[in-house]
Amino acid sequence: MLAQWRSGAITADTVCDADFLLVTAAKFHGVPSQSPCPVCESSNLRVVLWIFGEHLGRMSGTARDLSEIEHIAQQRDGFIVHTVEVCPDCKWNHLLQAATARWQPGTGTTGRTIDNGSDKLGE
Repeated sequence: MLAQWRSGAITADTVCDADFLLVTAAKFHGVPSQSPCPVCESSNLRVVLWIFGEHLGRMSGTARDLSEIEHIAQQRDGFIVHTVEVCPDCKWNHLLQAATARWQPGTGTTGRTIDNGSDKLGE
């Protein structure tokens, strides 16, 4: 989609379409990205985690930080976590990853990890 925007085939409004809730979540719950926004080049690009799952009730469709996700995963098995890049300045957004949060026996002081099939969430 970015290539189409850069070529002029689509407008910036098409790629910069984050809604109010996503932008607000990025501002208050997101963490700084290591990269600038690919559209407006702002250094304010944020990464936010959203959780989804029928058995989550009112928590489904909300932004959470990693510690909250770990706590919820202890109580509710198997829900989806979307990792989304959001630019609050121009409203560009992109789904970076969709993962399933599950508790598994682990090692170390925490004794548990969140599994998304290959990597730990938040890394």
